[in-house]
Amino acid sequence: MKIAIPRYRGRVSPRFGFTEDVIVMELEGDKITGQDILALDGCLPHEIPRLLHQRGVQVVLTGGINAVFQEMFRALGIQVIWGLIGTPQEALSAYMTGVQSPGPGQCLRRRMRRARGRGRRMES
Repeated sequence: MKIAIPRYRGRVSPRFGFTEDVIVMELEGDKITGQDILALDGCLPHEIPRLLHQRGVQVVLTGGINAVFQEMFRALGIQVIWGLIGTPQEALSAYMTGVQSPGPGQCLRRRMRRARGRGRRMES
């Protein structure tokens, strides 16, 4: 089985679109038998699901991910487990011990708006 963990600054990417690279780990049972770091320089976020599919990835462990990316992965037969934080090793450990399950839905989209005289604020 191959598992991919998108990273940002060495940790699980908090938002899928902000991925700097991806660790692809090959597992046999509960042992890591191979590991490769896939640099994403010049790769657009919407190209990543197909790239991981071509490498035989079956599961993606990530932080936040929007519904569009989730559906792209599902269409390629790749399971997405999201809502994870921490190091890739912590995410893999949580997945392997069954602590994590697929996220309950999609990330909420937030937008910034300028409130008169009060600067910027977040809206859901």
